[in-house]
Amino acid sequence: MLFTGLMPVLIKELRTQLRGSRAALLITLYVGLALIAMRLIYNSVAGQIGVGPPIFSAQIGQSIFIGLALAVQTLTIFLAPATTINSISSEYERRTYEMLQATPLTATQLLVGKLLSGVAFTVLMLFAALPLFSIIVLFGGVGIADIVRVVAVVLATAVAGGALGLLCSAITRQTYSATLLCYALLVALIGGTLLVANLWTQTNGNAPAPPNYVFTNPLTAIASALGRTRPPEIVSSETLRPLVLLSLLSQGTVTIEAGERVVLPMYRATLVVYGALTIGFIWICLHLLQPKGQRRLVRTDAVFLAVALAYSLIVSLARPWWLAGLAL
Repeated sequence: MLFTGLMPVLIKELRTQLRGSRAALLITLYVGLALIAMRLIYNSVAGQIGVGPPIFSAQIGQSIFIGLALAVQTLTIFLAPATTINSISSEYERRTYEMLQATPLTATQLLVGKLLSGVAFTVLMLFAALPLFSIIVLFGGVGIADIVRVVAVVLATAVAGGALGLLCSAITRQTYSATLLCYALLVALIGGTLLVANLWTQTNGNAPAPPNYVFTNPLTAIASALGRTRPPEIVSSETLRPLVLLSLLSQGTVTIEAGERVVLPMYRATLVVYGALTIGFIWICLHLLQPKGQRRLVRTDAVFLAVALAYSLIVSLARPWWLAGLAL
């Protein structure tokens, strides 16, 4: 029943998003900025050839991959919520939400359909930028496991970002206010966690910050996923300058064990948290869409409780896998 009602919402939302110049502008912006980042990184690396230690083809490919992954993740963080941030508020602003309530669609079908359409558009932007990653094949140095880790973090960020956009839209019911609220939360999350981690490092003798401070940060998560892609330690940050940014975002992902530098798979804990947040955001949106005087527990709450319990069981069984990212 849920999937039957999703199709009308998906078709309507995708037609709305792909109509006009907004979709083309977002895709052009996404691919264009990623291309600019790749070009700047390549120029930076090429300018270091012949200066200091020798640079091999695989190391150039790794540097380009790191820069592209950071650029794509940054764009996804700020563009994924934009695909859903007006999904609920626009219905109230156009006074069409009452009409939707008169249809056989349930609130769950409406929300999940709008979220899936937003994620589908984000995936479309990712596919548009995919040819840029093919250039890495020419240089080598990047394995399938590296690509899988990065794609998993980017997709989880897209889904959680879309759910956050829906939540802000349902809370404010005004697109302008939802936009301000959503991006204020994103800036506070990214900047706040990095600031706290850096303060902890400065006040503790430059020791690496605990991963608990930053594992919810999407940029730190992608830095953790890229940690194993970093070229050999013989290549310093002065030789390959794009790696400096990776080091700045790696707060909490690096620990010292037996005198050796170890990169924690912190992105695993990030994936778990983003999955839980997505479920929670949609559940909160369901109650926010109910009339103020009629907000009560309904059958849908039992379904979401079952989903939450199933998710908790899976997470509990996978504790050794994701706790390794927190060094616990």
